[in-house]
Amino acid sequence: MSLNRAISLLYDLHPGTTKAEDGAPPHERPHKPLLLLAVLDLIDEGRATPNRIPWCQELRDRFSARFLLVRKHNDQNTPENPFFYLQTQGFWEAWIEDGSRQIPLQTTPLVRQMGKVFARFTNGIEHLAALPDARDAMREALLSRYFPQLRAIEGMEDEAPAADRAAIAADEGANEQTEYGRSPAFRRLILDIYDHQCAACGLRIRLSAGNNVSFIDAAHLIPFAQSHNDHPTNGLALCKNHHWAMDRDIIAPCPDLRWHVSPLIDPRRSNGEQELHELAGKSLLLPKDPAFHPDEEGLRWRCGKLSA
Repeated sequence: MSLNRAISLLYDLHPGTTKAEDGAPPHERPHKPLLLLAVLDLIDEGRATPNRIPWCQELRDRFSARFLLVRKHNDQNTPENPFFYLQTQGFWEAWIEDGSRQIPLQTTPLVRQMGKVFARFTNGIEHLAALPDARDAMREALLSRYFPQLRAIEGMEDEAPAADRAAIAADEGANEQTEYGRSPAFRRLILDIYDHQCAACGLRIRLSAGNNVSFIDAAHLIPFAQSHNDHPTNGLALCKNHHWAMDRDIIAPCPDLRWHVSPLIDPRRSNGEQELHELAGKSLLLPKDPAFHPDEEGLRWRCGKLSA
């Protein structure tokens, strides 16, 4: 398995989302990526290998330490859940040892089963997880995608993830290019969440499955180079025209969830400027799942960049 493919799998862990409750906004569950970060820690420390990851107190402690930093309204500290449910991702197997037999794990492990329950990476990820540089890239991907707020705590705020991203893109060669220097995994994630529809004009053109070509881009609200944030709430799906216009600060999505247009736009000059001018005040076309609606911080940042 290529590193790029592994990163794509890590970006799409299907962690599940919560519902709005007691005034708390919906959010993604943090459990699967937190467990994987804990596993990478244990492999770094020599307490586990990619082919034998113990269900142990050290793993629970590593999970809990980060969980306390990222938990939201109704999240529960339950590392046993992802240890079992990661098996649905296609790269993780868990089992119980009974003498010389390995019995597939059929339910979440218990604390009293420590020393008897183990897991392993499969599908080629085990080879990548054995390499320190690849583990670093996997950790970077998990933090950028799910927990960008942890980067400073993890001591990664001064690193340059672009080097990792260039290596990931090169790994795929001519089979898949990184658009505008962005991770292909982020683009696929955003396009899926927005159903390949522009959040400004609603354009949705996608060629046949055989071509798998979409005319929609994945745009960051706060640029990745500045934020190191690939969480989908820092992204928008935009057609190429509106992506270009937003990146040049002549249109902006704002915290009122409407599009604002720079006064530099004069609808009398051209049909193109008239179309941009008519976007003013229109609502953003948002994903169906409110857990992925644009983050207010990113919207404020974009709104503040609008050319006066």
